[in-house]
Amino acid sequence: MRNDLEWRSRFTESIPVSDTTTALEQYDACVELQRAGETAQAMEMLRKITADFPDFSLAYNALAAFYKKTDNIDAAVENMEKYCALEPNDPFGFSVLSAYHIAAGRRAQAEEALGQASELRFKAAFG
Repeated sequence: MRNDLEWRSRFTESIPVSDTTTALEQYDACVELQRAGETAQAMEMLRKITADFPDFSLAYNALAAFYKKTDNIDAAVENMEKYCALEPNDPFGFSVLSAYHIAAGRRAQAEEALGQASELRFKAAFG
């Protein structure tokens, strides 16, 4: 299993979004906007982060969740797939991707993603 503090710390390195903020700071601002009920604005900011920094996986994860909450399951799946491509050792990501595929009625893809999650958990537990 990943160490969340170690994993998140990768993003605290200077990935500038502007002269004064990093991608992680922008991401945190998006989360706060969503908590304040400004989901559309948060999603727009996240789309900008993913456009400017296509390797910033946290933004894809958040976008996937926001799309799921707004019933845009195809966009949720697309963003979760991008997250999983960037974080191929995160079993939780593949579990979420599986759930999104189920919601989209894609059983075969759901089983594949769940199998990947199980394999990753097994490797983490038993090497």
